[in-house]
Amino acid sequence: MNVLKVVSPGLKIALERVGKPEIINLPDVLRIGGAGAVVTCNHIGWADSLWLAYALHPRQLRHMSKNDLFDQPVTRWVLEQVGSIPVDRLNPLPSTIKTAVEILQNGEIILIFPSGTRSETNTTFKRGAATIALHAGVPLVPAFFQGPKQIEVAHLLNRPHVGVSFGAPIPTAGLVAGKETIITLTQQLQVATNELRSIANLELLAA
Repeated sequence: MNVLKVVSPGLKIALERVGKPEIINLPDVLRIGGAGAVVTCNHIGWADSLWLAYALHPRQLRHMSKNDLFDQPVTRWVLEQVGSIPVDRLNPLPSTIKTAVEILQNGEIILIFPSGTRSETNTTFKRGAATIALHAGVPLVPAFFQGPKQIEVAHLLNRPHVGVSFGAPIPTAGLVAGKETIITLTQQLQVATNELRSIANLELLAA
C-alpha cells in the first residue's frame, strides 16, 4: 500500500490550515498527465519540501535525501513512504544516479536542492540535478520557495503567506552528455532561480 497516496489528501487540507499558499506558473510537465522532470528549489528549512509536494499534488514528488537521514528506523520508514532516495552528497554512487534516472524515465518527478544544503543566501549550485536530468533526458524545472522555514502551531492562528513560483522548464532531451553540457545547464538553472528570487523579493516589497 502506498501510504502517501492514502494520507496526501488530508495533508493537503492540513497545510492549507497553516498557510496561505500561492502556486505560480505551474508548468504543464508537472501537472496530471505530464512527464518525468527534475524540480529544483532553494532550500531554507524542512517545510519547503512539504510545500513543493503540495504545489504538485496530486502528482507524487520524490526526493533526493542525504543518507544520514535514513539511519533512524522511524525516519527511514517515513522517508521510504514519501519516496525519498538516499544519496551520499559528498560521493554519490553511480547506482544512486541510475535509480534516479530510471524513476524519471518512468514518468515521475524528483525534487533536488542544488545548493546541497539549507541556505538563505545565493549559493553556487552543485551539478547533480543537471547530471541526472541530462542522463534521463527530462527537463529541469526551477522553483523558488518563499515562506516559513518550518511549520509552527502559531501558524494555525496567523496563517503566513507561502509562495511557490516555477520558471520555464529547461529541456535536456537531445543534448550531448558531457561535462560542458552539465556546467551549462547548471548555470542556466542558477540564473533562472535567481530571476525567480528577484521577482519574489520585489513582490514582497510591494505587498
